[in-house]
Amino acid sequence: MSPLPNAMVIPTNWAEHHRPVAVQTMTAMCIIKRIQEGPAPYPLPDGWSNEAIVWTGMCRLQELKRETSPLVADQPSELRQYLIALPFENGAGVPLPRLFTGERGDIVATVGRVFNLKQSMAGSLLWENDFIAYENQTQQQP
Repeated sequence: MSPLPNAMVIPTNWAEHHRPVAVQTMTAMCIIKRIQEGPAPYPLPDGWSNEAIVWTGMCRLQELKRETSPLVADQPSELRQYLIALPFENGAGVPLPRLFTGERGDIVATVGRVFNLKQSMAGSLLWENDFIAYENQTQQQP
């Protein structure tokens, strides 16, 4: 039983009220792209890409941990794991588009690097959209 009857520990709309605080911590410009399905046109036009821009805006990037694996086929490989935080919604209150994660996850380009979204993180109160992404720093990047 609550020590104060009718008192809520977390007030209503608490997460919505604090979302602008999370957005102010986002200092990197992100471009999120998705690989399109289907065959490439033939012949390939100049500058053609099978990537379509899904969303553009500010994000926050933070390295989580470094994983190094042994030599594979005599080539060193290294994956770096990052937290990429995106706003919960745009300034007009519209949620971000659904982003794909996993083996064919969306691509995030920011700060001169490219990351693949692998997992989305969830919680009961959301200030932002959090994703785990990998940066592949092997000699032969996919």
